[in-house]
Amino acid sequence: MTEQEKQELNNEKPAAEPGKKWFSRFMDHLTKTTGGMAIGMFATLIIGVIIGQIGTLSNIQFIVGIGNILKGLMGIGIGIGIALSLKNLSPIAIISAGVAGAVSTMVLGIDNGAYVLPFINGTSTNGNPLMAYLVVVISIELYRLVFRKQTAVDLIIVPLFIAAVAAALSFLFAVPLTWIVTILGQFIQTATAYQPLLMGVVISSVMGMILTAPISSVAIAVAINLGGIAGGAAAVGCCTQMVGFMMMSIRDNNVGKVISVGIGTSMLQFKNILRKPLIWLPTIIVSAVLGPLATTVFMLHTTPVGAGMGTCALIGPLSTILEMGDNPLMAWLGVLLLMIIAPAGLVFLIDLLFRKLGWIKKGDLTI
Repeated sequence: MTEQEKQELNNEKPAAEPGKKWFSRFMDHLTKTTGGMAIGMFATLIIGVIIGQIGTLSNIQFIVGIGNILKGLMGIGIGIGIALSLKNLSPIAIISAGVAGAVSTMVLGIDNGAYVLPFINGTSTNGNPLMAYLVVVISIELYRLVFRKQTAVDLIIVPLFIAAVAAALSFLFAVPLTWIVTILGQFIQTATAYQPLLMGVVISSVMGMILTAPISSVAIAVAINLGGIAGGAAAVGCCTQMVGFMMMSIRDNNVGKVISVGIGTSMLQFKNILRKPLIWLPTIIVSAVLGPLATTVFMLHTTPVGAGMGTCALIGPLSTILEMGDNPLMAWLGVLLLMIIAPAGLVFLIDLLFRKLGWIKKGDLTI
């Protein structure tokens, strides 16, 4: 190859690179920030739900109160979680991101053309996690754009800037987010009422996949108020993913990692899914099979948090049992069969078949 040809080849490379680099950076940013959001939600909203359930079961109001306090800190948790997931942020910027998350919960949305402001009318709320995510991420990026160098007055200017931006964004996003969340929630609930079989398949499969992907399923479930029968189908799908991947992980991992998948998060297997998407098929198939049973036979219903948590700390099953207090027999049967026994057994059998066919091999699910 001549020097001229080498030069032409080198000149051609950059033309194809920018698009790939931009997409790669975007996906990396999305993965990091949604992961940080999940950590923030776990440390506040989810732990608050767990403590609240303990207080409810033990009938100790003090414990219930602690749970409510933690749930109310969700916005701050999301803000700090996202900030910590991004590198090279100063301590004041990290704390200010928590403030941005808190500010985002001050606007619940629009009701009859007016903003709903809990800090004025005394409404008790945890806020919208989707709103918190958008407000925090954009506030941080605008901060990075404006404050390229540290100054002597950052301690004052940075919190003021981020808080002001967060407030403006909260009011700006309130209208479209309220509309989107309301329409989506109504569509899911109405579609489930009219087509419980079909929607059982769709909701169970999709929410289960969202749980395993680096996206916060509980954030989506809470944001669109995914409760009731639709929430029951989502809970079954999420539990199937976690219990199913726990069973599939036994051959390739130690006990600690297997338990982490089963009562922690099936997201631990996502890197293996990216390498070999076929390993996702057994849990998706079983989710699609069990979802309709939840909506048509057992009529399971749960809370939005229970809908998106799966078997993490057993929140999905416990939330379903507590929500169906008027029909405990059906609740226990549905939870045991559709969230634990059937997912474990069916996924194990499909996994066994796939391994005999050579579609899944030893080491494919090593964490």
